[in-house]
Parts: sequence; structure tokens; C-alpha cells
Amino acid sequence: MLDSLALLRAMNGIHEEDVVMAGNMYFNERKSTHLKTKRIVTLALAAALILALSVGAWAAYGKVAGPQEAERVALQELEVWKELGLICPEVSFEGPATKIVEVEEYQGGGYWYDRLFPHSYEVRWYGVGKYNCNLSVDTQSGKLLYAVIGAAPDEWDEPVETVEHTQPIDPYDLDKGSETFTLHIYDNFDDIVPADLTVDDFCSRLAEYWGFTGYRIGDTVDELWYDAHWEAVDGSTRLLDLPRTNPTNYYLTVFFDGDQEGAPMYLELENFPENCTLMLGARHAIG
Repeated sequence: MLDSLALLRAMNGIHEEDVVMAGNMYFNERKSTHLKTKRIVTLALAAALILALSVGAWAAYGKVAGPQEAERVALQELEVWKELGLICPEVSFEGPATKIVEVEEYQGGGYWYDRLFPHSYEVRWYGVGKYNCNLSVDTQSGKLLYAVIGAAPDEWDEPVETVEHTQPIDPYDLDKGSETFTLHIYDNFDDIVPADLTVDDFCSRLAEYWGFTGYRIGDTVDELWYDAHWEAVDGSTRLLDLPRTNPTNYYLTVFFDGDQEGAPMYLELENFPENCTLMLGARHAIG
């Protein structure tokens, strides 16, 4: 940010010594009048420059001017999601964000249907408390572009599946042998989304939040990653009734009216060991 002296130096050719001399009582009236006029012009131009800088910053960042603002806005928008009924009122994160990453505007490639991703901040809470997340905040609109929200089980939750996992102790030295440990899979998605929320409810509220006029649930065709083809679900299906087992990687393809010429967004509930996760938006594993 330019300070006042730097602005004065930049405007109308005035120099530091002129500023000092302006207060000298021995100046003759003519020179003093000339300098006063020059100072008025300088200050006017300086004010214009400050305004231009402010407008430029607004054009670049809109509602989010930096990482700390991104964290504040992310939490604010989560409250909006709670009011809309997209997520449960209990979803919250402890302490300050564990990481905030600035992401420059870029054009997505093949998996992202050449979607334009605007300048944003990714605000993350991980490793603290019950809930974790990765929230992408658009610096222009302040809206959440996509979200990954996870919830650990409560102590009274029972696992729905238990699996044994074996891996090398040292992947770079296989002679050290391997270790096996138990992983627990839980089905506590109702810690994230309301139990009675339907696909239509969720998508219509997302459309309202993003400012779209409507949406369409499409078939999901995935030949690159999972060689799968899932037909569009009935919108009256409860979100919690969607298939959500990790090996199938089932997810919904949703088209929002007016969104980048029909580029799809995605909605997925996925089980991970010791954590279940809601993922939505454009930056999915496939799109």
C-alpha cells in the first residue's frame, strides 16, 4: 500500500523538499500561492489514485480481500447453508483454520469440461474436533464454490463395516515387512445433512444459493475412472438413501440452469475409515 509521502512523490512531480518548504514563512506570496495550488492538485490526484487502488482491489477480490477474510466469509456462508437446510446446525469447526490456500483463476481441462474456476481461497479445518472440511470461497461473490465436509463418528456409533488393511512398514524398504491394522467404516451422514433431506430439496436449495433458476439431475457416465453408468435418480430420494460405499464411488451428476453452458457439478456421500464425507460442487475427482 502506498503511504502519503509516496503518493505525493508520485503525483504532479512534487518532491519531498517541496513539502518541507511549504511551511517556510520566508516564501514570497507568489511562490506560496503557486505551491498551495500545486498541493491542492496533488492531493486531488492522490485521492483519485487511492480511489483507483481501492476500486482495483475490489475488482480483483470483490468481497474477500485476503486469507483472514476468506476464513470469516467461509464460516459466514456455512451459516447461510444451515439456514437453507443444506447442512445440519451442529456442523462447526474448532479454532482457527488449519490451512488457507490461495488459488488463482484457471481454466479446467478435460475432466472439468473446460470450466473456468475463478480466483478463490481454500479454507481448511483438519485434525481438530469432530468435523473437518475443505471449503472453496470465491473472492468475487463470497460464495462457496465447492465443499468437502467430513464428520467423525461419536463414541456411541457402531461401525457398519470392519476391514483389515495391510501395508508395508516402509514402502522404500520392503524387507522391513508389513503391518496389518483394522479400519472401521461408519454411516453417520446424518451428522452432516438433515435425515429427511431429499435430492430435490438439496439441489433446489443449492440453486437458490448459487443464484440459478433451476437444475436437472442427469445420468452419470464415468468411463475413465470407474467404468460405470448410473441412471439419474428420482428427486424424491432421500440423500441418505443414495448408495454410499467407498468401492463403488457412486455420485450424482447435476446440471444447474445457466451454469457455464451446461457444465455439470457433482454430489457425493462417501465413506472413509473413521469418517464420512459430503462432497459437492465442480471440483470432483471426475469434474
